[in-house]
Amino acid sequence: MASEGGIRVSALPDRLRLLDEEGARGVLLGWRCRRCDEHFFGDVFLCRSCSDRDLEAVELGARGTLYSYTIVRVPPPGWKGEVPYALGQVELPKGPHVLCRVVDCPPERLRVGMALELTTEVATEDEEGTQSLVYAWRPAGGG
Repeated sequence: MASEGGIRVSALPDRLRLLDEEGARGVLLGWRCRRCDEHFFGDVFLCRSCSDRDLEAVELGARGTLYSYTIVRVPPPGWKGEVPYALGQVELPKGPHVLCRVVDCPPERLRVGMALELTTEVATEDEEGTQSLVYAWRPAGGG
């Protein structure tokens, strides 16, 4: 929940669209090549498959499959979160892979191929109480 009087916003509005005021539900955004139908997540200026520049913005969804993962024990400089943490490469149904934290799952329960769903977590909060949210993955259906 946002702090009293504050709101929740996407820290990455070109990659994460929030679907409710609480920021509890979101969908990943990406690109589709109109020529070959390849889908991409992140910054793309031309199709990585056919090199065409005819790309359209699309929703990529909020579900995926754990493709690979690692347990980070030595975090990058400036990391303020808990350590260790799981960093997962998640394959989306339309093909792209997304790299980010996997939360709400002990490391020993992570399995390649497990179903995951998108969730959000607070990255920062300003003086007015506005919380900036980022995306993360958690086990689908709560585990």
